[in-house]
Parts: sequence; structure tokens; C-alpha cells
Amino acid sequence: MQKITVTLTNPQGLHARPASLLTKVVKDFKSELYFYKNGVDTKKYQPKSILSVMSVGAAKGDQLTFVADGGDEKEALEAIKTFVESGCGE
Repeated sequence: MQKITVTLTNPQGLHARPASLLTKVVKDFKSELYFYKNGVDTKKYQPKSILSVMSVGAAKGDQLTFVADGGDEKEALEAIKTFVESGCGE
């Protein structure tokens, strides 16, 4: 199991378009994935579900911690990190 924490930098946060793109980034990874916002790990979200991602309500400056567990966990987290650091496709 590995985890990373990234900070949202895109001005609009994780609204519908970047949420959709995030689900596309992670959909083919076999690892179990989840994430939480601003260190509150009691509420976990599923990055493979657009409804779950949109329910986060993440805004610019929020910290998202992604956790992956499985054979391709390192690759999954690297893809997520690249996606978020590049502005979530915006």
C-alpha cells in the first residue's frame, strides 16, 4: 500500500470535467484506490466513480491524499500525481 498527497492548483477545483478526466486516468488500474480531502480520512472517495469524485467538492488549494493497494499501485499514484500537478486537464 502506498499513498501520495497532492494539492489542487486548477482555479475551478474538481468540477465535472476534471472529475471525468480523473476517472479516465485511473479506470484501467487494477489496484484498489481511494482518496480523501484535507487529511480527513474518515470520508473516503472512489476515484473510479465520477459521482464519488464530484461529491468531494474539492476546490483550489485543497489537499487530496490518494491511497493505492495492488500490483500497479506505484504506476496508479504516479499517473494521478501527474494529472493533478498538470492542472487536472485544464
